[in-house]
Amino acid sequence: MDKKILVSLILLILIYFIFIKKHKISTFGFGNTTNKIAVIIHVGNIKIFKKIIQDYPKFFDNDAIDLYISCNNKNDCDILQELFPDDEVFQYENRGMDIGPFLLTIKHLIKINANYDYYIKIHTKSDAIWRNLMIKPIYDNLDYFLNYKSKGIKMYGCYEYTYDGQFDMNYVPVMDIIRRNYPEYTDKFLEYCSRRNTYGLKCKKSPYFVAGTIFAFNKGYFDLFKKIVDLNHEYMILETGYIVNDAKNPRKTHAWEYFFGYLVYLNNENITTL
Repeated sequence: MDKKILVSLILLILIYFIFIKKHKISTFGFGNTTNKIAVIIHVGNIKIFKKIIQDYPKFFDNDAIDLYISCNNKNDCDILQELFPDDEVFQYENRGMDIGPFLLTIKHLIKINANYDYYIKIHTKSDAIWRNLMIKPIYDNLDYFLNYKSKGIKMYGCYEYTYDGQFDMNYVPVMDIIRRNYPEYTDKFLEYCSRRNTYGLKCKKSPYFVAGTIFAFNKGYFDLFKKIVDLNHEYMILETGYIVNDAKNPRKTHAWEYFFGYLVYLNNENITTL
């Protein structure tokens, strides 16, 4: 190799490591690129939300992060709009707890052709220990979400509340979601659940779901929501007010909690635990 060419290559490498790497410049494909993130937040309790702002400030002071905040009453919405005048605030009926507002916010994001690298779903879960165990791992990995691309269909949840449990009691509403919106997955779901006896169905262990529905996901996962036929209908058939899931009264709202994780499995992936 010509000495001049060799010297030029060495100089280019030195410039890269000394200047570009040091300053994290992404020009010409070098270094890390900053991603765009949508944080989708449902505020059922304004006091808890103010505590979340205090405990996790980086969600709220980064130009690469856009907030989409929902609440259930005008007073809370006025407070939220004052706190975040440059972000979008929605007032929704108290239907489906945090799930209903999430589905309608997803509808809005699809309508505006949102194109984020990652989406983070948060809500004001009243149990402080549970809430913080779920939010903190996502928060601690915020630099990853801001700087690294992901391929395929990815969902991220905290290790402590990502379960491989069974969802027999919600089999019917989960099956209904699939039949309405993802009929191509029907056979795979039927194979997953088999008859136990004359009293009902026994499903195998779920390939993971995030109990508490605080999680993150990438663009590939977001695109799966575009297959949902009618997000307004999915919202309107959810239960109103605060609800508890139990075997005698399985809830449509809680069926989505299982389905969010099951959707990853249906696309041959597993939830990434943090």
